Amino acid sequence: MSAYIVGVDGSGPSEAALRWAVFRAVSQSEPLVLVHVVEDEWGLAGSDFAREAMYAGEAVVQAAFEAARSMSASARLSARVLTGSPVWEVSNACAYGDLLVIGTHKTGFLHGRVLGSRSVTISALAPCSVVVVPTGSSGLRRGVVVGVVPSDGSSLGVASGAREAVRLHQPLILVHASPARNGSATDPDAALERQGLVLRRAAEAAEAAAPGVSVRTRGSSKHPAEALLDASRDASLLVLEPSRQTGKDASVIGSTTHDVLMNINSPVLVARSAAV
Repeated sequence: MSAYIVGVDGSGPSEAALRWAVFRAVSQSEPLVLVHVVEDEWGLAGSDFAREAMYAGEAVVQAAFEAARSMSASARLSARVLTGSPVWEVSNACAYGDLLVIGTHKTGFLHGRVLGSRSVTISALAPCSVVVVPTGSSGLRRGVVVGVVPSDGSSLGVASGAREAVRLHQPLILVHASPARNGSATDPDAALERQGLVLRRAAEAAEAAAPGVSVRTRGSSKHPAEALLDASRDASLLVLEPSRQTGKDASVIGSTTHDVLMNINSPVLVARSAAV
């Protein structure tokens, strides 16, 4: 992996993201880059206002820098102050092999594909893996949950989650949800058999990616987002993959990932790179 990129703005969610990133980056001897974006909405307010905005942004970064240093004296820190749209600038501040870490406020439940918060939009736009950290994420959590989708066994999310579980010395919980569709005549026994097959293949992929990982599996007939939120309530991390849907109605990030992030109850990794 190249670096940890952390969006900082002085808020509670930003502090939670910084705390998560510092301890993980130090444990892996990776550099940490603090990024703050000064919004350019001041427009015609004049150069004096622009300078004040930049000074305020630099103060935010300095405070975050000092907070990170207090968390770990060995953290390899640098910082950047950018101007523009926070969503676009933060999304563009990282490369494919980086890990972008951002905070979020918990919001109300929402099904669908409308991008309703900055964390969702950034997760959709960023070229790298993204971790979204909610406020109140304590160190008492246990387990790495992975949302499993049918695949050929080469799931990036499963591999990333397995390696993280081994790193944390915690169990890996593989979750696959296949809710019944309205009016569907699907045989319940056949559906359970398919669900079991998907989970067995995922478990084999996890063990291949991280030998010695402790694997648990969980099938569900709930909506996928609900099943994942239930399973990850007390988890250290929930791992998801971006949508692989195609066609005119496809979502950039996927409706399940969108709904999870809008109701986030644990740190969530949207895995795009095998480096994470």
